[in-house]
Amino acid sequence: MKEKMYIGKNLQEVEALAVKELGVAKDDMYFDVISDNVEAREEIQVQVIVDANPVKKGKDFLETFLKEAQIDGFVERKMRDNVVEYSITTADANGVLIGHNSQTLAALQQITSVIVNQYFDHEKESGLIVKVDIGDYRKNRDEKLEKMAVRIAREVAKTKIPANLRYMNAYERKVIHTKLANWKDVTTHSEGVEPRRYLVIEPKNAQSETKE
Repeated sequence: MKEKMYIGKNLQEVEALAVKELGVAKDDMYFDVISDNVEAREEIQVQVIVDANPVKKGKDFLETFLKEAQIDGFVERKMRDNVVEYSITTADANGVLIGHNSQTLAALQQITSVIVNQYFDHEKESGLIVKVDIGDYRKNRDEKLEKMAVRIAREVAKTKIPANLRYMNAYERKVIHTKLANWKDVTTHSEGVEPRRYLVIEPKNAQSETKE
């Protein structure tokens, strides 16, 4: 969590400065006045500590989003190591929240990740990996992507011919990169420019064979 020592003329000055520098709401910080009259200059020394539960903040955001969008649903959260997963279930709004080509879902995940990780000092800690799913869409989609990746990777390893996949968003490409990261026979990389960026699966020795 973020924390920093401040010296100011008064607590109000320190609060304003901490909010500006740390990028966190005042209500999410704890202000511990260490000493008054620092070096006889009538100043105070304050230890500012971010006092918030990032995982709960992410859940609160998603619940507030559903409420303001007038969508009847609920949010569940799960933690595994440094990964937090939020699962949204609705009665009839899953398609709207997922969006075309899952763009709305991707945006929700990105915003939630920013909210959760704003409470971490990234110079000292890595923060959390945030995942958002709606009606198990992402779980099922990931499984399909992984199965496709394995099928194509086996074909590439057998034929030694690289395969270009269709255009995918960054999250989908990462799923395939991760799935094939430890394969001995193939490697992956992305080409193109968003939104027409795609993933290539090729033999690991393709470059050396080309040079020969």
